[in-house]
Amino acid sequence: MKVFVYLLLWGFLSLSSFAQKKPECKFEVDKTDATTGEPIRKIKTKLNGTDIFYIIVSRNDTAYSLSLDFWISGTLKDVINKKDIVTIKLSGWQNIVLYNSQLVKPTMHYDDQTWTEYTPEFPIRAADLERIKNLKPLTLNMKVGIEAVSREFIEKDVEKILDIIKCIMK
Repeated sequence: MKVFVYLLLWGFLSLSSFAQKKPECKFEVDKTDATTGEPIRKIKTKLNGTDIFYIIVSRNDTAYSLSLDFWISGTLKDVINKKDIVTIKLSGWQNIVLYNSQLVKPTMHYDDQTWTEYTPEFPIRAADLERIKNLKPLTLNMKVGIEAVSREFIEKDVEKILDIIKCIMK
């Protein structure tokens, strides 16, 4: 009988709000600005799949940015220009369009094959981060030269993205 009661209690607690998974915030940067006393934070998550694709969300006081770090197979010489766009499609038929903040040159990596790495940064408003949290991202699209960079977010990716947004906005 005790075993049954313990199992019943464990089942109830695992379904209750006390046991719900909360994001574990592992910041790459977590400090306070000495002058203003405001937070400076950066958090990064790798999306699922065999390719290298990271989403990074940063906060400096009340200014936010969303960065991408992705590798494309092959040797590319194209740059991502200032004001080039990334489009994030959200559920509910809404899009967020962000503009790159600086010229991004390719970084080459040589191993068994050649890879080209890009790390563009896009300023983003807190309201747009809230929209991503509430409506959930479905896809991300941008161009590097003539190369289309598209990412469809699977459920695990969405969870990771929402977790890092919740952490950065605390």
